Amino acid sequence: MPYLRTRDGARLHYHDIGRGQPVVLLHGFAMPAALWLPFALPLARRYRFILPDLRGFGGSHTTRLSQSCLLSQHADDVADLMQALDLRNVLLGGLSMGACTALQYHRLHGFDRVRRYLHIDQSPRVRNDDDWQYGLLGPAQQERLVRWQELMAQLDPYRTFAYDELPPELRRELWLALSEFFDHAFHHRGWKAVGRLARHERLIRRIAPTRNWPIYLDCVRSYLEDDYDWRPTLPRLQVPMTVLIGQDSVMYPAEGQMAIADLVPHARIVTFERCGHAIPFEAPRRFQRELRRFVSA
Repeated sequence: MPYLRTRDGARLHYHDIGRGQPVVLLHGFAMPAALWLPFALPLARRYRFILPDLRGFGGSHTTRLSQSCLLSQHADDVADLMQALDLRNVLLGGLSMGACTALQYHRLHGFDRVRRYLHIDQSPRVRNDDDWQYGLLGPAQQERLVRWQELMAQLDPYRTFAYDELPPELRRELWLALSEFFDHAFHHRGWKAVGRLARHERLIRRIAPTRNWPIYLDCVRSYLEDDYDWRPTLPRLQVPMTVLIGQDSVMYPAEGQMAIADLVPHARIVTFERCGHAIPFEAPRRFQRELRRFVSA
């Protein structure tokens, strides 16, 4: 399995399949990069797909953060990936946290190596205030994240403990909170049922491993505390941009995502009716068509 040595000496895992023009796809929270493979493989004869496991997830689960700002860390890792593999004219795409990483990469490093950008169900700002109510979980952000804030306070004293050493009641609370978070990602009942499997520790640990369990707290804390407002920098994005929006997204209300059209007037906006946040999985056939259109434009 290929690994990248990042600027801080860490090892970052990535998948590298196919040949041709490079396509870099960035996954969402608690996803392994391997979940992109069913969409990448049909196109791998003409395109080279580089699918990094961002720190804390998939094959990079045990790679710890060396920066306090999660998305700046991920953005620097993407920059290191681009440089190490000498990637140019990249077709870059990101879903949710992956889209946040792409916007942070644009903010910190620019898009000189990027030819086109695919943005999948992500608001241009994460936190809400009096003038913006379309961030993470929409107008109910504060109410819905109170549970995470309380859980983080309870778990913080155990950060140096192995997962199996955590009090059983806190382990149950962690998976219940993750289950609730996954539930927000889906619109269809069937997928919501799959999301609720996160309540069952033995099942969910196959997707969300626990050796570096504090990464899940670090992600939520970063979303709550760091400055993730890309509205000032999005107007500087000059490459062709496609925006995919789940019309029934609870994670990031569609109305807020539509604001991207004002910030990037040349962006192509595509809405998915009767679809939530996890567009590739709730609407796989249409997403595959849009991915094909994006890479072949």
